[in-house]
Parts: sequence; structure tokens; C-alpha cells
Amino acid sequence: MKTCVYFAEKPGNPAVGGLVRGWGFGPDGQWRSRSLPEGAAGLILDDRFLPDRRGLAAARAALAGLPGLLVLDFERPPAPLLAELVRALAGRETAVPPAYRALPHAALLTGPWRGGCAFSRWLAARRADGERLLLDALPLRVRSGPGGPPAPWTGPLPERGFPCPGLGCLHRRLPDGSVLFWDSRQTLLQRLEAAGVSAVVFREDWDGMPED
Repeated sequence: MKTCVYFAEKPGNPAVGGLVRGWGFGPDGQWRSRSLPEGAAGLILDDRFLPDRRGLAAARAALAGLPGLLVLDFERPPAPLLAELVRALAGRETAVPPAYRALPHAALLTGPWRGGCAFSRWLAARRADGERLLLDALPLRVRSGPGGPPAPWTGPLPERGFPCPGLGCLHRRLPDGSVLFWDSRQTLLQRLEAAGVSAVVFREDWDGMPED
């Protein structure tokens, strides 16, 4: 797995090096069959719906012939048939979530970082056992009130922010005394480069970020 930033794209024609989203199973447990567009770096497989035996067999057959990185973005509690799929992908370039770390994989899918402590310290805790990481690099956008934990911020961003060296992002104090912390494309890339970690960024998140 290359140390780089992979953009997660919607199905269609992703940019060269992008990961295609939306792979997985339907409500009936069957594999959602599709082809990987030319130039894609790999795919992201979700567990929105769990497979049945026929769906699992179809998934194994489809994934056996696909090149590139396979990101298994499983968020539900571990499921036996998905664990069977992960084992079937042994030797492939796969990234799995922490709940599946005991099974064969090339990297551990972790994150996102949500502020509250230095990014370097947060990342070091996840590297403590020497795992190779693939980071879900959701851009930081949180508000922190006096004495309170960071909370997601969905409002507009200030036109200007100031560097926050401790967190590696931008910040600005709001009129109510709270502090807003957010990423620009520049701060996100600088943080990832300094950490030397591969990451996945959703294209729509990237497009919605300020340049610097």
C-alpha cells in the first residue's frame, strides 16, 4: 500500500488513484455486482447490509479478480460471514477496522481524529503495536466551549483562521468565547505528510474545504 492520500469517489469515473465507494450487499443479502472503473486504485466495501451465503460466494468471486486496495469499512459488530470474507482475502492489499484486526490484513483502518488532543499523540496510540495504518481523514471542524469537549461544527467558517501548532489546524475564537478549530486542504495535507500515514478523504469533504 502506497503512503498517499486516496480520494473516496462515488461510483462512476473516479480520478486516477481514487477509491470507489458503494460496494457491498443489498437488503436481501446479495452482492451488489458492478465493475471497477479503469484507473481506480481500489474500492471501499461497506457493511450497511450483511451477506447471506450466496451473497458471500458472489463477493468472493468478484473480489478475486479485482486489483488494488480493498478498504473494508465495516462499522457494525463483527459478523461471521464478513469474517469469512476477510479470511478469504488473505494475502491481498486489505485495510480492516480494529474489530477485525485479528484476521489477515495489510493495514488497520482507523479514525477519524476529532480533536481534543494533539494529532501526533492520538496517532501514536494507534501505532503502539506497530500496525500499519490507513486513516479515515475526515477534516477537522469542531467547536470547543470553555471547559467542554469538542463538538462537531456545521456552521459557516470564518474567512480567516490562525495556525494552531498543537493540533495542526486553524482556529479562531467566536464571540461567545468558544473556539472553532477547522482544517483547510493545506493543514490536512501537512498533518498527514508529517505523520507519514496513508489516508482516505471523501471527495465531497475535500471539495468543501478552504484551500488554506
